[in-house]
Amino acid sequence: MRFLAWREVRHAPVRFGLIAGLVALTAFLVFVLTGLTVGLGAADVSGLQKLPVDGVVYAKGADGDLSRSSLPTSDKALIEGVDGVTDVQPLGFTMASLTAGQRSVPVALLATDNAESGVVLDNQARDKGLSPGDEVRVQPGNVPLKITGFADLGSIQHAAVASLPLRDWQRLRDAAGVSAYTVSTKDDKTLAAIAKALPDTEPLTKAAAIDAVPGYQTETGTIGMIRTFLYAGAALLIGVVFWILTLQKEGPLAVLRATGASRRLLIGAYVTQVLATALTGVLLGAAAGVAMGAVMPSNVFVLPPGEAAAAGALLLVVALVGAAASVRRLFTVDPLLSLGRTA
Repeated sequence: MRFLAWREVRHAPVRFGLIAGLVALTAFLVFVLTGLTVGLGAADVSGLQKLPVDGVVYAKGADGDLSRSSLPTSDKALIEGVDGVTDVQPLGFTMASLTAGQRSVPVALLATDNAESGVVLDNQARDKGLSPGDEVRVQPGNVPLKITGFADLGSIQHAAVASLPLRDWQRLRDAAGVSAYTVSTKDDKTLAAIAKALPDTEPLTKAAAIDAVPGYQTETGTIGMIRTFLYAGAALLIGVVFWILTLQKEGPLAVLRATGASRRLLIGAYVTQVLATALTGVLLGAAAGVAMGAVMPSNVFVLPPGEAAAAGALLLVVALVGAAASVRRLFTVDPLLSLGRTA
């Protein structure tokens, strides 16, 4: 069957090359959108993803938005007293900017009790003209702080995370409270127990807290919907093209059937052609997608190997599903067509 499939491809290289090109274009768009989905999602929530916690306790009514949440420091002891809680840490959060001379860098201030003195910035802020030892002023508030270093802290709402001590954050806010509490628990039932013990709080699992970040679901959902339409379009495209090709070669297929070729041979050759054409297109699309990602900002486009492999495999499955419409024609091709009988 491989010989038959390859013989036909070699006989009509332009035809199959154009089909592979169409698949490559679709695959290129899929890989680019996959990279944007992962990259933009990480730019929105990677700062929370990197927190080694099981859940976040917000103020009731904050709807998982740290900027709308405010809790008193006295809640820490109450949360620690809930059965199943293994650790509680206060968390301060504010969207702000760091100014040094004429430079202004937007950041997501993330304050904890165990943060080092000064400000530690995420690595993506290295190219913003700031260096360890620089004194910056946090706006709003005009509070002077010193940059002590860089680390892999991630970003929140597309702004690099800036870690600072909770006392400095409280001085900046001129308030004694915190935004929320991060908790480590034995199981998710503990979060329900916290909500019962502290009715004015709204505990969420880490996954739910990430989903609740403003704009995260909208961004990733929109791009994901476009990706879904591309997969559907790829299935329709491949299905229509191979359906037309099958109709065009019913005469040769009838001759093969009349000379003893089995349906299994014809279907095997057909599936081999579909897979070879789709695989070529997917590989070309992946190469073009990676090349496109290389010239895009690293905090916007991220294409992990696992995500790329999953997208490529799904495209191959979609190609087979789309091409399955033509299999029935291979089952029902009439050998008598080779004698001039009309279908």
